[in-house]
Amino acid sequence: MGRYLKEFRTGERFETRSRTITEHDIHQFAQFTGDWNPVHIDAVTAQAQHGGRIAHGPMFPGIAFGLLSQFNLVEGTVIALKNIGWEFLSPVHIGDTIRIAMEVTSVSLHPTRSDRGRVGMRIDVLNQRNDMVNKGTATIVVQTGEGETRNG
Repeated sequence: MGRYLKEFRTGERFETRSRTITEHDIHQFAQFTGDWNPVHIDAVTAQAQHGGRIAHGPMFPGIAFGLLSQFNLVEGTVIALKNIGWEFLSPVHIGDTIRIAMEVTSVSLHPTRSDRGRVGMRIDVLNQRNDMVNKGTATIVVQTGEGETRNG
């Protein structure tokens, strides 16, 4: 079970394990979304424009939340993703290895519902050279845990 709102602290930081972006990732994303832009799938076009094929930018918010979910921070306690903002700073190529650094930026109770609150976060996507390639912000709605007890 993930954390309740009362267990989050502003300033907490988490860093995920790393994940290497593969040709298969890019192909699957193109197939899923229908985005067959040549910078992603055509080696000649991509080489001329970016020095090789690059991953789709919209892959990274999903990968970030997937890697963060492995911390079991909000599994079973999250109610919703409230908002997200994202910047794509530099291309991510096939073979690049990324990891996520996340910081809790705010924790607040819902103004009218005592069973939930919001957790704000800053999310940095770093490559194998420690360059920030994407960055974003998000707010999630989480159960407060009022009346809940933890076993163990």
